[in-house]
Amino acid sequence: MTVASRHRLPVAHTGWTMATVLRVLRDHGLEAELEGSEDAVVSGLTTDSREVEPGDLFMAWIGTALDAHDFVGSAAASGATGLLVEIRARPRLAQPAGEAHTGEAAAGDAPTPLPPRIFVEDGRRAAAILAMAARPTPARPLHVTAVTGTNGKTTTALLLRQLLASRGPSAALGTLGVVGADGRVADGTAGLTTPGPVELARRVADLEAGGVRHLVLEASSHALHQGRLAGLPVDTAVFTNLGRDHLDYHSSPVAYRDAKLRLLELLRPGGTVVVNRDDPGWASLRPPRGIRELSVGVAESRYEGSSSGNSGGSPMDSSRGGSTRDADPASLRALGVILGAAGSRFLLTRGEDSHPVTLPLPGRFNVENALAAAGAALAAGLELPEVARELASVSPPPGRMEVIARHPVPVFRDYAHTPDALERVLEALRPLHRGRLLVVFGAGGDRDRTKRPLMGQVVARGADVALVTSDNPRTEDPEQILDHILAGIPSSSQVEVHRIADRRQAIRRALELAVPGDAILLAGKGHETVQEAGGETRPFDERQIVSELLGEVAT
Repeated sequence: MTVASRHRLPVAHTGWTMATVLRVLRDHGLEAELEGSEDAVVSGLTTDSREVEPGDLFMAWIGTALDAHDFVGSAAASGATGLLVEIRARPRLAQPAGEAHTGEAAAGDAPTPLPPRIFVEDGRRAAAILAMAARPTPARPLHVTAVTGTNGKTTTALLLRQLLASRGPSAALGTLGVVGADGRVADGTAGLTTPGPVELARRVADLEAGGVRHLVLEASSHALHQGRLAGLPVDTAVFTNLGRDHLDYHSSPVAYRDAKLRLLELLRPGGTVVVNRDDPGWASLRPPRGIRELSVGVAESRYEGSSSGNSGGSPMDSSRGGSTRDADPASLRALGVILGAAGSRFLLTRGEDSHPVTLPLPGRFNVENALAAAGAALAAGLELPEVARELASVSPPPGRMEVIARHPVPVFRDYAHTPDALERVLEALRPLHRGRLLVVFGAGGDRDRTKRPLMGQVVARGADVALVTSDNPRTEDPEQILDHILAGIPSSSQVEVHRIADRRQAIRRALELAVPGDAILLAGKGHETVQEAGGETRPFDERQIVSELLGEVAT
């Protein structure tokens, strides 16, 4: 099934009525109340009043920026046969039988009477349940793995998609968009890490119709908090790491963590939790009864040419020891990790079973990502020798520790846009280059402001030259964002600081400053090819920009 609209989904089953909608919601444990006829036929679901077709159920909720209840009159006028609305909006929708809704009728026109209404507590969660129920029944159940965490979701998901490909067509859905069984990103699918309820159901249905057997899904904290994944049973839940992000939306770090932990509620009976027990942030994670845990962790790591353990002496890595519980017979560990510029080598170990792995992705954090993917692959039925073999041939995702130029100095781009992600990338790059490390970075506008000075602190500790610039300032003043970042760089810091709001000019300056032996990191944008500023979205492909600037700087 292929549907053009992101916000409308035809009901694939005959005989759906408002009574059916009510039953589906109640079967999923939601309290729902119907006002009006239960016999009204429902042929489609939509969350956009402009896309309503006769016979549709218009689903509304109060969002962070928009209250869709403002558009129920428009939906009714377009032929909606039913409404899914929230209880808290009930006073605005009240009308005696046969009377009209007083809302959006044009001057001189009589308002359209409202169709039957189902009231629920959480409209978005209810919409997600209905959308998943309305899609066609697949020929065989889809195996679903959901990955959450602050950093590493995309890399872990794409590594797992490649591992699962040996067991049938596999796809990933997340930050990059829909990555199909052929490994390509489907056109027009990039957007939110986790799409809205109708769009998600539509994409899942399209993948099922295309024969996909395994789906790896990135689950953002927003999506989990808002219930966008409700109705999609999850076989394996993966928890990568827990840092600091999205505090502009979540009220506190604890609320952010608790939103992530909601993924546990989506697991099927008999499902598996794969958790990075090296991360103390997951200390409170306890799998529900009947759910199996497979813990993963890195026991020790060192850089090539270094005899010291843990991180080869990196001062930034003192807190990252191997804390995986050795007594846990189900734990999956990476032993004897040797980190290099081209990747890592380690023993993939579970109990008494060990197999050598050559991972073509640099950085200890990528060993952690690979372990999480390996754990999920084991949960899906792969054997340890097979996983170890397949890890040697995986392809890295775009914009993650990606080399976009090599001469006269290596230039890396990475999606790191949180303090923890920046720290992990810097600690991976630092030991691999004999010269200076120059970092071009910023912080997103209209997002969590509390992380900005922390990002400045991290770069001050881990870089030699910091070029503080813009990274999607959106509607904020770029200079104000730079002020927030620079406030975190101590006056006593030895880092050389350049303040350049224009990101292209900041990249130019980095190329001008670099000498052989140095390395440049462009942090924050990764795979992105646009810059959002001043209410506009403009092309900004760092690979192309670096290529252009190298030619200019050379002359």
